[in-house]
Amino acid sequence: MAHSKSKQFTRPPPKKTKAKAAEPETADDFQEAADFEEEAGGKWRAGDPAKSARAFTRALELYGRGLSKHPQNFDLAYNKARLMLELSQRPALVPHIAASLETLLHAALEDHRKVLRLDGENVDALFNTAQVLTSLAEALHGGGDEDGEEPTKLLHEALEVLSACLSKQEMMFEQERIDSEGRIAELEDDVSACDSMDASAGSSATEEQTATIVAPIAASDLIDTVHASLAALTTLVAIDDASELGTLADMAEALTGSKAPRYISLMPETDQSSARLSTALDRAIFFASLADARFSAHVVDLQTAIEHLQVFNFPGKETSAHALFAEAQAREELVLSALDSFETSGNLDGPDCWGQLTAAQTLLSAAAGLSTEDARERKARVYELKADTEVLRYRFASTPGLGLSDAIRNSAATLLSNARTFYNGAMQHGRVLGEEEIVAQSSQRSALFGEVVRISQGGSAMAGGQTEHGEALGRLVEDGLLGDRGAGEMYNMLQGR
Repeated sequence: MAHSKSKQFTRPPPKKTKAKAAEPETADDFQEAADFEEEAGGKWRAGDPAKSARAFTRALELYGRGLSKHPQNFDLAYNKARLMLELSQRPALVPHIAASLETLLHAALEDHRKVLRLDGENVDALFNTAQVLTSLAEALHGGGDEDGEEPTKLLHEALEVLSACLSKQEMMFEQERIDSEGRIAELEDDVSACDSMDASAGSSATEEQTATIVAPIAASDLIDTVHASLAALTTLVAIDDASELGTLADMAEALTGSKAPRYISLMPETDQSSARLSTALDRAIFFASLADARFSAHVVDLQTAIEHLQVFNFPGKETSAHALFAEAQAREELVLSALDSFETSGNLDGPDCWGQLTAAQTLLSAAAGLSTEDARERKARVYELKADTEVLRYRFASTPGLGLSDAIRNSAATLLSNARTFYNGAMQHGRVLGEEEIVAQSSQRSALFGEVVRISQGGSAMAGGQTEHGEALGRLVEDGLLGDRGAGEMYNMLQGR
């Protein structure tokens, strides 16, 4: 699932103070010592994850000891919870901090609940709590919670917390606007008073009077909460009961149809264009997921679901690698859902599915051709999805009875060769970007299809690599890219049968 850039978590700036040798006593002492360890952890994060994690662990321990002495101190509680959330979003650090991501997120959730017991109306605490709830739901669902009962419950709670957060933010934003207008009126009164002073004072030096307005809530904060809400809704729509889909759609429509445009209009003009694009993208991702869910629940047919993907036709898509990638991903996900339905119904519109995969490949090629920073950062994922799409097209081309042309059916070997080429591209870009998981999986799949292509061209099966190839085939079946029959045929080929 693709999402917009996450909100930066609010925290006080680190104090440039070395950790004290003596045991901290006051809440400020503990905060200073924890700040020092957090700063150290940040310095080592890229080069030495283990060393970085040790520093962050010491910071967590300092927050914990501080709270044992000052249990009602909001700053210590908030910063401990905030650090737990930040660490959960850094995969390289998680194994050094906790037994699993789920374990870390459960602990982070408990810390955030403690923060809200100290101040249940703090908007940063509310926002961060919803982030933890959403992340935990995604981790549990991705980890194999098939019925989705706990993830669904967590996501509904996240949406409730975000709704409370947004209401509070709106009140604060409006109050700040009223206060700002009042301060401006006072300044205008002061200027009028100065103008009416005796002319003899005109030759004296004039003192400049300024007012510094510190807005606790900006329009961008409101948009951040909209994005977080849409992210939770997008995750929820895929696992919630079909009877709830209409309610979720109404919530997304209210956020993107009325609230977001109003918030964007309050932003500086220089920021409005990018905000409209990111909101349109999040909206498209949600409604594409909704179309997929409705198709899977037999509420709409495949053709209707495909028509709903027109939601991606918004201004600026052609120059956004994220948008092009997201639409390609949505079209592939819909085809995978159609394959799932085929397993039970026996009905599959091969030409329509092939058309969606061809459209996805075109979108990915456009994304790969962009030279923006977003495109460069997304290169490994783009090439990985291009490769996956070719494997899925191979599945269709090699499956009889789907109504595809002879030219398509005869392209099966070429599609596997293309897939290998794209997996190699994903490996190369992944190494540059530090995407270790993409590198490992693409390497395994590239080796598999390289061997399959070699044997299909007359080569002999080799004894080595059978276990790794079998694992790769198993994952491809789990991902829906290959069917059991196709994977079995490949495995037999590798065995020389």
